[in-house]
Amino acid sequence: MKTKTIDNTKLGLFVLAGVLFLIVTLYMIGKNRNLFGSTFTMKAVLSNVNGLVAGNNVRFKGIDVGTVKSITLLNDSSIYVTLTIDNAMKPYIKQNAMASVGTDGLMGNKLVNINSVPGKSPTVEEGSVIQSLKPIETDEMLRTLSTTNENLERISHNLREVTVKLNTSSSLWNLLSDTVITYDLRNGVKDFRRAGSNLADLTYTTNLMINRFNSGSGLAGTIFTDTTLSEKLSYSLNRIQEASDRTSLMMENLESVIAKLKEGEGTAGLLLSDTTLRNTLLRSGQNVEEGTGRFNENMEAMRSNFLFRGYFKKLEKEEKKAANAAKDN
Repeated sequence: MKTKTIDNTKLGLFVLAGVLFLIVTLYMIGKNRNLFGSTFTMKAVLSNVNGLVAGNNVRFKGIDVGTVKSITLLNDSSIYVTLTIDNAMKPYIKQNAMASVGTDGLMGNKLVNINSVPGKSPTVEEGSVIQSLKPIETDEMLRTLSTTNENLERISHNLREVTVKLNTSSSLWNLLSDTVITYDLRNGVKDFRRAGSNLADLTYTTNLMINRFNSGSGLAGTIFTDTTLSEKLSYSLNRIQEASDRTSLMMENLESVIAKLKEGEGTAGLLLSDTTLRNTLLRSGQNVEEGTGRFNENMEAMRSNFLFRGYFKKLEKEEKKAANAAKDN
């Protein structure tokens, strides 16, 4: 009887321990699923859940703030994920927040990350909907990594071929060990430096000339900066242009006169072109000259004539008196 009582006591204690363990387990499960405590629901629109299932955790800034309640396929490009969030997090989550699907660790369970976005926005309420970031798919990352590895392998292979060619090329080593080429390269570098120095001096001189030009120094600077001189030069150029125009007009008139002379127009043209008139004028001149000679002979004869001798002597005396009077004055 005593042994039976002890067995019943042990059985009761075992059953009580099992019930307590069951209660604690249910509490822990309910706590993780937010079955106990004050919560609210909100939704996130995702394009790909990447294996996310109901019951997975929801994190905000690395803190577990809720769980995934349900997943609903809205259309071929959007999925509604209903989230159960602790009410204590409501003041911190804004409506402009972005949701994304992540992994708990490197190879852990999927979860939903709520990422805050800078800027002013009201806080979430019951039934609020937030948008999502484009998820980074592991398969895509692995494909990209595989492509990168293949490219690195090709680059490594090419580098190895280049290294082998360099090691087996005697021309390159002969070129590097040739002292004449080294000397020429050194002189070339010196010439290049000298050319650079000359270019710097030329640039300095050019800048100095430009500064002097801008300040009005020198003839060119004065011409381009002195407004008075510019006006005088402009006036002189205008006068030169006028003189050139007049010269052109005079040359045109002269060409016209020459053309008329050649054509025999006018007295001068007639003299130059009409040989008959010219010969007539020559004969007339000769006749005048002959007549003048005969007139002089007649005058000499009249001087010798006794009738006119007194008259001519009287004229000679008057001429001498006039000459003496002019000398006295």
